[in-house]
Amino acid sequence: MKRFSFSLERVLEFRRQLEELERGRLQSLEARRVSLLQRAGEMAAEARLCRLRPASQAAISALDLRSAYDYAQALGRAREETLGEAARVAQQRQAQMVTVIQARRGVKLLEILRSKQLRRHMRLADREMEAVASELHLAKLGREGRPVPSPAPAAGLPARPQPPAALTKKF
Repeated sequence: MKRFSFSLERVLEFRRQLEELERGRLQSLEARRVSLLQRAGEMAAEARLCRLRPASQAAISALDLRSAYDYAQALGRAREETLGEAARVAQQRQAQMVTVIQARRGVKLLEILRSKQLRRHMRLADREMEAVASELHLAKLGREGRPVPSPAPAAGLPARPQPPAALTKKF
């Protein structure tokens, strides 16, 4: 069975798209909440006007007064319903905020992973370039006829062991 493999960049791009999608949902919830609150404010202002309008007239029938009062009451109930809907949308917005934060954390985690991989790659590339430069320098010294120094032993390792004197005797 073949395993799926995705490059880090593709996964990071996918996570960024998910984050943008979640941010868009958050913004739409905020816009809806603001419009509901604005509509509730408009209803309150209209209900106030309905109650004040009959008082400004010199003569008004009882039926008109009753209708204005009923209309103001209906606007008050509609305003309360709108405020309740705005509160529900605010709760949805808070839940969506948690989702956006989680999506951002996922993107940030992948960005950290990518930067660690980049640093590791750069370290390896630097070592390779240093090795190539050393080889070129030693080759240049060899062409010029200068003695080529033996490489220094690595830190913590003993120098290359010398063969016993009995083996180096010439017969």
